[in-house]
Formats: sequence, structure tokens, C-alpha cells
Amino acid sequence: MITVEAALSKVQDAAGEGRLTASSAAAVTRWLLEAPFGKYRPRLLQDVADGRWKQLDDAFFAVLEFGTGGRRGVMYPVGTNVLNERTIAESARGLADYINGKKAPGTTCSCVIARDTRHNSPEFAELCARVLAAAGVKVHLFDEPRSTPLLSFAVRHLRCDAGIMITASHNPPSDNGFKCYAATGGQVVPPDDSGIIECVKAASDREIPETSLEDGRKNGSIVSAGADVDTAYIEAVVGESVSHARGISIVYTPLHGVGETSVAAALTADGFAKVNILASQRSPDGDFPNVPGHVSNPENPATLEAAIAEAKATGADLVLASDPDADRIGVGLPVTGDPAGEWTTLDGNQIGVLLAAFVMKQYGDLGKLRSDHYLVTTLVSTQMAKALARREGVRTEDDLLVGFKWIAQRIDQEGPAGFLFGFEESHGYLKGTYARDKDASVASMLFAELAATVKDRKQTVVEYLDDLYIDVGHYGERLVNKTYKGREGLDTIRSLMKAFRTNPPRTIAGLAVTEVLDYKTHEVRDLLQPGKVGPLPEPSGDVLIFHTERDGVRFAARPSGTEPKIKFYLFARSHVDGPDSLPAAKAETARRLDQMVADIEKYVEGVV
Repeated sequence: MITVEAALSKVQDAAGEGRLTASSAAAVTRWLLEAPFGKYRPRLLQDVADGRWKQLDDAFFAVLEFGTGGRRGVMYPVGTNVLNERTIAESARGLADYINGKKAPGTTCSCVIARDTRHNSPEFAELCARVLAAAGVKVHLFDEPRSTPLLSFAVRHLRCDAGIMITASHNPPSDNGFKCYAATGGQVVPPDDSGIIECVKAASDREIPETSLEDGRKNGSIVSAGADVDTAYIEAVVGESVSHARGISIVYTPLHGVGETSVAAALTADGFAKVNILASQRSPDGDFPNVPGHVSNPENPATLEAAIAEAKATGADLVLASDPDADRIGVGLPVTGDPAGEWTTLDGNQIGVLLAAFVMKQYGDLGKLRSDHYLVTTLVSTQMAKALARREGVRTEDDLLVGFKWIAQRIDQEGPAGFLFGFEESHGYLKGTYARDKDASVASMLFAELAATVKDRKQTVVEYLDDLYIDVGHYGERLVNKTYKGREGLDTIRSLMKAFRTNPPRTIAGLAVTEVLDYKTHEVRDLLQPGKVGPLPEPSGDVLIFHTERDGVRFAARPSGTEPKIKFYLFARSHVDGPDSLPAAKAETARRLDQMVADIEKYVEGVV
């Protein structure tokens, strides 16, 4: 192995030759010289000796930040911009220092920790427990994989000051993450997020003490979260039931994640007797071996293909899927109701409006729908939910940034008693106040009840959705994801956002783009009258929403907070004048969205 002095020389040469950025070279130098990073030095020396400059540049050029879902990224043994033992330990210590700083003197803070089935998740969860215990925090540690919404529930149920979930949701097997939860059970929001980040930064410069797991269990600073938490959680989920219909059979896939402990358990507890857990995707496995592309994202229709094939073969009525940490769902169903016929999958907006409409309808029929009830959704989710809520006399809170933490915050701001249903277009849903995060368990249970209810009425889910379109118009949405990895990718994403902000498309799908709502600069800029600018209130975020001359046709642009992507959200609406006009309205919406996709792709290509 080369010496530190030789490695420093190589780093200097690599920086001079442009193979390492200045920031990467500075960070690598710190890790080679400073005591807190001594245990990682052998691997770093090996990487330098082997000339892994691309890997080192990506790993060290920045500090991995907290985004909409916390800290998430590629795992690599060394580096500041990746997930590894050091960055996880810094995250845990920063959280411990922050909650300890807020607690009254003489009192002990507590934190509950859970993790999914990903590579290194058990090790990262135990590391967090050891670091927190060493910082004087009482730790409740789940010994087996559990879901993210269960973690959210557990924070509230155990009355903890914080929670940690080790997961990267539906990211590829290479990734993992650190989700940070406040005492509310919701992911941290301002000012807590910035306070934690400052504490994490402070921890990054020093040694981070750890308690051994054995010592922590002996002295009671680390205890196992018990089965009583699981039982209470499932009871809370089932308590959100809105229908007695159960006459369907279901194929469910956890996509190699934790969903069998939560989604399948909730369906069974709710009385669904025919739940077939897909054998090929049942085993917990961080490689997600039997999922196309090894990415267990239920937003992708391909992930449901194996479950749909099983449903066809067995005559099942419904396919449900959850992502690895079981907070999102995917839905597949037979178009005509005949399992042997054609099947389709639903996008996140369609699932959201179906569940919202179903919950409102059931509450209305039961005489439980109140004037103070409200729905919560985001700026980039479908406007159809608002139209349906208006029809039922229910208000909608829809001025929220992307990320379920904002929905959780709004629930507490507006009052949990009136919260009826919340969702975001990325397949996340919540009914009930037992948690403050999206939950595949309650969403799957409600969708199963919806499917069983309409089946009892001799109707299909597709027909039920069409009825909603006939009532309020046909709404359609598309999502365009552009992935750009590494340092160069970050620069590309920033360039694209700058282009859309300073020189946006003037037309899209043949329509004039009339104004842009910039939630970063808090301006509404009139694109037809240059120089005409109006104020835009909260929220604050790097999101642009463009309106066109046609009502209901708009698009949005934002960089992802958790993945190396820039996302474009496209929206269109067509008027429906009775059942006979619905096919034409659907065709018009699809044509408009196709044109919008093509125009966005062309604009992006021109910038990149």
C-alpha cells in the first residue's frame, strides 16, 4: 500500500490534470491527514493508488445534502457525497446533538430506528443506534426490517423526540439513505432541518464516539422495539377502513422489500381472505433480483408485470405492489373486470383521485363528511382532486412543495381533526392521523375496499374512474424524468433550471406560455408582457410552474431532492360533455400531452 505522502502527491497531480476538482482534492486531502477519518484511510489509499479518480471525484466533490426525503445517495466506502459509515455516523451524531440541544436540562431524549432490506441497512441502523446511545439518547431499535410508515407511527406511539429510517425507497440497489423524523412523526421541516444540518456539519470535523451494541443493550440505552408497536400500527391502519366489501382476490408483491410485514398484514387484518403474495418477489433482497432493471419502483408499470401474469393465471381481481420501504403503492387491474382479459396499470394521480373520491363518497354515504374536512396534495399533483373535492364541498390544500413532509406539516397546521386524505403524484397516500408519512398499507387497504365495493355494484374500477371524468372533465398528466449523474450531471441539471428560469419555452403544444410561477425567487413573471412581475408567497423551493393560454394545460420543472434527476410535470384537461364525448376527450388530452412531451424533450436537447 502506498504511503500517505505518496497519495497526497498523486492527489495534487490529479487535481492539476483536471481529474479531480478542487473541492474533491481538498476533501480527499482532509481524509488522508485528519484523525477523524483514520479508520477509512486504508481504503482511500487503495483508491488513490489504483487511480480511481472518477469514483473519488463523484464521492468527494460535495457534501451529500438533506433533500425532500432526507439524505440519500450511492453507497461508497469513502467520501462526503455518498452514503457510508462515516456520513451515516455524522448524520446520527448531528441529529443527536440537535435534539439534545432542544431538550430541557436533566431529561433524556429518545429516538426510534428502523431500516429496510437494502444492502448495509442493518449495519447502518445499528451504527446509528451506537452513535445515538453514545450521545446520551435512548434508542428503540427495530431488529428486523420494517416499513417507513411504521417508523413514522412508532415515533408518535413511543413518544420519541426523533426517528431514523435507513432506506433509499425505490432507488437502485447501489443506493441507501438516512431519513430523519421529528417528534410529530413527520420528516423534518424548517427550522429543524437546517438546525440538524448545522449539527451534522459540526460533527463532520471531529471524532464520533460509539457505544457497542452489547453495552447499549446491557445498560438500557438501546432497547428493541417490540411486537406491540407492530400490533398497534396494524390496528391503526385497519381503523381507517371505509367499506365492508371484501369479495375480491388480490395478488400482492412487496418487490423484495418489507411490505409483507405491513401491507399484507393490514390486508389480512382488514378481512381480505384471498391475498396471494407473489412468490418470485417475496424474499427480502437488496438486489431486487426478480424486478426489471433491479429497480423496485411501483411507479414503473414494468415492475407489476410478473404480478399481473400471476393474477391472469389465477383469476385475481386486483394487483397491488409496494416499494422496498412500503410507503408507495402500484396498482394493476383488469380493464373490463375479466382477469383473463386485458390489464392496465394506474399512474399516481389516477390512484390518488380514485382513493380521494372513494373516501369522500363513503364518508358522505355514512353521514360523516363534514364542512371542516380537507384534502392535501402538492403543486405538481393533478388538479382533478380539487375539482372532485369542490363537488363534495370539501376544501383542498394544494399549494405544497414536493415531498410528503409538507403534507404532514399541513395536517398539523390545519388541524388533524379535519384531515381526510392526502396524496402526491409519486404514488404516496395517507388517510388517518396515526402517522405523518405516506403509507402503502392504508393505501392498499383502501384500494382493495374500493375494488371490492365497485365489484359488488357490478362495476369496474375503470368505469368508476370514467364516471369521475364525466363529472369533472378528463384530466391527464405525464412525467418526464431526465437523469444526469455525478458532478457533471449536477452542473447539467443546474443549467437546465437556469434556462427554464431565464429563457423558457414561449409555446408548448401549440399554446402560448403565458406566465411562470417561480417559487425560488417568489415571483410571478408575465411572459406576454416582459417586465411585468408580481409577488408569489410561500412556499420556498426550486420549482417553476408554467401556465398556458388554455385553462388546465400547464407544466412544471424541478430538480429532484433525492435523485440525480430533473423532473418535468405535464398537465392537460379536456372538457367532457356527457358519456358519449369521453373517448374524444381522452384522445384530445393524450394528443396534447404527447405534443408537450415532444416539445420539452426538444427544448432540453437544445440546452444540453
